Amino acid sequence: MPLPAVLLLALLPQTRPAVVTSLWRDTPGDATRVRIDQIPDLTEPSDLLLRDGLLYTVSDSYRLVYQIDFTGPGGSIRRAGAWSPAGMALQTDLEALASLPGGEVLVASETDGAVFVLSPFPRHACAVWETGVSGRCFFGRANCGIEAMAVVPGRRLFVAKEREPRSAWLFDLPEHPCAATTLTGRTYLKLPEEVGSDISAATFDPVSGHLLLVGRSSQKVLELEVPPPTPGDTTPRPMTLVGSFSYAAAEKSLGYGGLLSHQVEGIAVDERRVLYLVVDNNERVSSRFGDRRPPLMRFFPVE
Repeated sequence: MPLPAVLLLALLPQTRPAVVTSLWRDTPGDATRVRIDQIPDLTEPSDLLLRDGLLYTVSDSYRLVYQIDFTGPGGSIRRAGAWSPAGMALQTDLEALASLPGGEVLVASETDGAVFVLSPFPRHACAVWETGVSGRCFFGRANCGIEAMAVVPGRRLFVAKEREPRSAWLFDLPEHPCAATTLTGRTYLKLPEEVGSDISAATFDPVSGHLLLVGRSSQKVLELEVPPPTPGDTTPRPMTLVGSFSYAAAEKSLGYGGLLSHQVEGIAVDERRVLYLVVDNNERVSSRFGDRRPPLMRFFPVE
């Protein structure tokens, strides 16, 4: 005897609703939803970090950590500070940022898989962690390594290789941050196809308990569930897609042609649920603004 329709529906897999990515709208013409400002006195920003209410980024070409705020005229962006951390090689290509529970800050080298522990932040690197993540590309110089990091529950570190091929892992956090070490517990993560061909940024949202990942070529923020800890078991784990948010219209409005229009390299979400996406324009001119200053896009939540 056929089951009633209501019972059939109950037996189907249930899709869990998006918690964070449903808050924003990709409407660059609506100033109540999207605001885009240029960042002065800063070159090639890569990643964003919200720490104690302050916003930081790094330059991937000049080995600098910047603090930015919104105290300029009309709430525009101002560069509030810049530091060159001691304890790093001058040629270090800085990319991803993440904050540890004890206050230390992690910053990754894209070329060789090294993760520097900054303490005191942002002035000094007290240790280097080795991940074994290769920076090699299929062709050319090693520039395809760590592009995204986030500290997630269970004292674990999410690490993503940008491309060729794009990949992601979880590692166990060491007990003593300021001691040089090789990270253990490396667990491969199976990412959904919606991520696209490359990964450019990530942040963990403690309110929703989800990881937010930027698929640069797909021009999306993907909301993912982090697999629970499995101490001693490093078999591959899937990451479940909960929702996604396309920022393609806002990025297109910046006026960078061709593949250069896909350049978001940093993400953060604050306690007011504002989404921040920073663009590394590689010093190219925006036809919208007519100069080379890098843009920061802010998406305000729907009430």
